[in-house]
Amino acid sequence: MEKNINKYVTLEKFYYFENDYCDPKLTETDKPEIKALADDYCAGLWTEYVSENKNHLMLINSPDELKIKNESKQEYNWQNDWNDGNIKAFKENVKNRIDWKDDDSVIFFWNKTSGIESKWALICKYWISFLYEDEANIIINPKSGKAIILSTNGNLSIGDRL
Repeated sequence: MEKNINKYVTLEKFYYFENDYCDPKLTETDKPEIKALADDYCAGLWTEYVSENKNHLMLINSPDELKIKNESKQEYNWQNDWNDGNIKAFKENVKNRIDWKDDDSVIFFWNKTSGIESKWALICKYWISFLYEDEANIIINPKSGKAIILSTNGNLSIGDRL
């Protein structure tokens, strides 16, 4: 990736972290740890980790277009807990399915140009706000060979990154 590219923009790019949509309310301590990715930087990461040709997970029509393989659908459906505002549900039902550390830096993608870099623990803490758009999201941990896909209708899959 080009070295002179701006990596981050203000978190205000994602309005739901700045108002009552964020549940629990984003603390001043956590706010600097949730970094909104600049469009071009995000697009480069998406191309590297998710897909070279498609700009949204829902547009992928062939397994060859996705850089995640061997998806394993999990028996947990996150949508009911999201609708009920069950803040602890992600930590209780997703975190233990993958061996990521709380301090691991992960990337949460909504699409090719919309994403956030944060700590895994903060994704788990603010998961309801991250999933404001439930049209297929993906979480990548660059240190890990695994990825989490949060699909429509509450489907949760874990797959292998190429």
